[in-house]
Amino acid sequence: MKKLISIILLCTLILSLSSCGTLNFVDIEEFSSEVYTANDITSGMELVLERFQGKSDMILLRLSYIGDEELPDYQDWADRNNADEVIVFLTDYYVSHFSDTPVLNTGFKYENYMYILVRTRGGDWEIVDQGY
Repeated sequence: MKKLISIILLCTLILSLSSCGTLNFVDIEEFSSEVYTANDITSGMELVLERFQGKSDMILLRLSYIGDEELPDYQDWADRNNADEVIVFLTDYYVSHFSDTPVLNTGFKYENYMYILVRTRGGDWEIVDQGY
């Protein structure tokens, strides 16, 4: 049942964002969790997806939840930010040759680029760090 709910939420998320140019080809990997509900995970994914909306020079290719077993390695991010919970997502994205963003390598595919989010139990997720 949890898996079915996860799949339905993923489909809804993809369909709601499919009109955004750089998100048309994103592969949102299937997930399961004993720590978070499907809604917890998809609400975090939405924050990451928003980072790519409307950016024609960055094409998001993959978005995945890092998995429950990795979360303890990142709990210090929640502690440092006076939060209770942490969630981590991995992305792959391509930067166009025509990008004028000075901190990105043009024509480069970034793989396993991390987004670290925290929240106080029951609150909204907030991105507190990103990178490798």
